Amino acid sequence: MFLAIMGGKKLWTIGGGLVVALVAVYVYIGVDVSPHVEFVPETTALPEDTVPDPPSAYGIPLSGFILEQGKVKPGATFSDLLAPQGIGGGTIDSLVRMAASVFDIHRIRAGHPYALIFTDDDQRMPAYFVYEADQVDHVIFTLRPPMSVTIGKRPVHTEEKSLCVAVTGALWNDLAKAGADPAVAMKLSEVFAWTVDFYRIQKGDRFTVVYRERTVDGEPYGDPEVLGVRYQGAFTRDAFRFAPDQGELAYFDSAGNSLRKAFLQAPLKYSRISSGFTLRRFHPVQKRMKAHLGTDYAAPYGTPILAVGDGTVEKAGYSAGNGNFVKIRHNGVYETQYLHMRKILVRNGQRVQQGQTIGEVGSTGLATGPHVCFRFWKNGEQVDHRREVFPSAEPLAAADRPAFQKVRDELLARMDEAEREAAQHTSTATF
Repeated sequence: MFLAIMGGKKLWTIGGGLVVALVAVYVYIGVDVSPHVEFVPETTALPEDTVPDPPSAYGIPLSGFILEQGKVKPGATFSDLLAPQGIGGGTIDSLVRMAASVFDIHRIRAGHPYALIFTDDDQRMPAYFVYEADQVDHVIFTLRPPMSVTIGKRPVHTEEKSLCVAVTGALWNDLAKAGADPAVAMKLSEVFAWTVDFYRIQKGDRFTVVYRERTVDGEPYGDPEVLGVRYQGAFTRDAFRFAPDQGELAYFDSAGNSLRKAFLQAPLKYSRISSGFTLRRFHPVQKRMKAHLGTDYAAPYGTPILAVGDGTVEKAGYSAGNGNFVKIRHNGVYETQYLHMRKILVRNGQRVQQGQTIGEVGSTGLATGPHVCFRFWKNGEQVDHRREVFPSAEPLAAADRPAFQKVRDELLARMDEAEREAAQHTSTATF
């Protein structure tokens, strides 16, 4: 006001502008003009009260019960297992009759696990008896009225895996080190029985395999199933599992040709060659040089000897040099012979199928240890079977090829990925 009276209109205008500016500064500094947000206090979410599930076994809640487990002893019967627990003969007989439609009591075997479940009180009465038929199935006998007999099953977990492993020694051990079930090695030998000689696998050869395995409570259940496999060594071989519409489940190569050949590569599933086909070898018994027109496969006594192809037993008998032996005629061209058997399991004139057990490894005749001498005739002349090339079985029909190619391409992609993983990491397994 003072500036307005003394200085006239101009000073009043300046003074008024100054007041407006001061008010604006106050508003800017002292007044919250931001959008209105309501305060929300922070809260800490408390975990919900949880009560652990009561312990159970075989699907039976164990609250108020005591579990005792054991294994069936040799010679023990159903009655032997229950009678010592105070279960009378009449009750046991009733349980046997009730079980008839779901389980044969006579199938109880020594070594199988069983469980007895008692009431957890002063009377300690038997309430349940459980017999484990295998890893999955168990038979539950309810011992208190109303009595019953039911079949329980553990869940089976199925998983597909892929891996690439380089051979460093025994394939069995190499697969185990890579994290696979070693039983995959046996399956690989069966898949490639007609195309890969497992006695010639070398260090550095590689197997890339996609397989399916089942487990129960983390333990292997049944045999693994090989879905696809690639062998890389002196040559490369692929195999893919496929079931044609009008055919059996089998393995085929990339082109859809069956891997099943006219003959197996060897008469034993897994062993080693102790002596090959040669025109000049020092005989370990006769102590002189002579031709060895066969291939010796060393194996433990009793190892099953397999027919390498379909045919008819031409001779099953004994001779001083050959010991117990079997000779099979497969067709008008080929014959095979298996020497030094401990036991012969076929007879003259019997028709046999490829892979059928025809005898057991022994050391009869002129032999220094357990082995089978395998001999092969082609057009009446003994030849080295490992140098022969045999024709494949029938290839896939044209109608089955689109479905097969889809399966093949999916498995090839998984095998390629496993090989890339193996190249990038020390561990060769990809799960």
